[in-house]
Amino acid sequence: MAESHNSVHNSVHEEIKAIHYENQDNLDNKGNPIILKTESEESLHKPTEESPIKASIKEAEQTKPKSIYGAIFSMTMLSIGTGCLTFTKKVIMLGFVWFGVLLIISGLAIYWTLVGLIRVARKKGDSEYSSTVRKILGKGPAVLVDVMAALYSWGIIIAFEVIINSLIGRVLYTFFIDKNIYQTFAIYEKEKWDAIKIRAIVLVSLNVLLFPLCLAKDIGKMKFFSIFGIIALAYTVLVLIIECPFFWSHYLKNVYVKEDKSTHANWIDITRAFNSNLDFFTAFCTILYSYANHQGAFPIERSLHTNDDKLMSIVFRRSTILTLFIYFVIYVSSFLTTPLQSDDLIIFRESIFSNDIFMNISQIAIILELFFLVPGNFNSMRCSVFHIIFGNEEVKTIPNIILSSSTLILTGLIGGAYRNILNYISLLGGFCCTTICFLIPGWMMLKVEWNEMTKIVKILTFIGISILCIIGYIGGIQSVIAFFK
Repeated sequence: MAESHNSVHNSVHEEIKAIHYENQDNLDNKGNPIILKTESEESLHKPTEESPIKASIKEAEQTKPKSIYGAIFSMTMLSIGTGCLTFTKKVIMLGFVWFGVLLIISGLAIYWTLVGLIRVARKKGDSEYSSTVRKILGKGPAVLVDVMAALYSWGIIIAFEVIINSLIGRVLYTFFIDKNIYQTFAIYEKEKWDAIKIRAIVLVSLNVLLFPLCLAKDIGKMKFFSIFGIIALAYTVLVLIIECPFFWSHYLKNVYVKEDKSTHANWIDITRAFNSNLDFFTAFCTILYSYANHQGAFPIERSLHTNDDKLMSIVFRRSTILTLFIYFVIYVSSFLTTPLQSDDLIIFRESIFSNDIFMNISQIAIILELFFLVPGNFNSMRCSVFHIIFGNEEVKTIPNIILSSSTLILTGLIGGAYRNILNYISLLGGFCCTTICFLIPGWMMLKVEWNEMTKIVKILTFIGISILCIIGYIGGIQSVIAFFK
């Protein structure tokens, strides 16, 4: 039976072999059959002249129609937050024009290092920031990234609580305080709201409410509040845009005097920013804080399911342009609202209306937004801390309780003792964001792509990263000094 099977197999093999040699002229170099096509068929299959970038975008849009636009939107929303509401003071110091220039330069720098970071991560076959750093630079820099990420998230929580505390006071003043006793909020804040006892009560109550939310291991159910935060910020920007012409008219009629330069808005004088407070450097840190999105870019990059670097660059470029446009709208409307002097946040400005209900609604919405953003930022901090201590991000009950309670207690103490919001933001931008967005990505780009770079590219990359880091760290150091003034 076996011999019969083998003889049949051999005869069939010989027939196939004979056919193969008879049709050698119809085979290509690899032994594959050549399929002849008519001219009409060739014209139908002739590739159209389309750029590789457009072709990749078209393919991605056909397979995942909403992925590209969803990624652009997600990247934009990842950057935009309450930091952009602190622009006004820095605009006044730098000058309207020069702040815009710095905004553009910072956006280009963020885009450059973000694309480079994702590119080197792909070359190393990784899709996480910390693990990419560990593969390329080693354990020390990877731990540094985790520490900076933890400090960044914690600093945001402190800043949020300080803002919430101030906004609660303003809302209470608007609706419940007798204006005959306290004519302005500044008077009320100085004589009543700023008292240590009041601050302690507010912050303790706030952290008691936040404690169970911060303990939650799964914050996926709180995605609704992220959407609410986007709506609250969009509404606030809309109110600023609508109201700024009234504020500008009020300034021209009641404040501006042609002969008195102290009443003139600062359009182009950047010399004010190079003062003892180093406002130019802290302004850069504030803008950097508002743009920073390097760690959050990795999940968005994975969601596209593509290895096309050019397509990823397009997503980052369009999101940067969209972010820049939104920031221009905010800083222009904020400057026109308060061209001479401003509070830490534009939504703190004194109203010129007898009833500013639209801004009051915005203040309440921002309170709710920040309150429900705290657990998300705490979760980011917790992941970084657990990764440093335990080597993984698994949330264990006892460590989670200890970390949550101790963090909120320290947050309340620090937030109650020091309330300069701008200083918190410039400090985070100066140290955490400079390290995460410039120092580490630049270092990895030089190390991984050194042999691929031309001499001039090596020099420009090194100089560019060095300048960005120097400006950022000077701003961070100045923010530390300001804490003790």
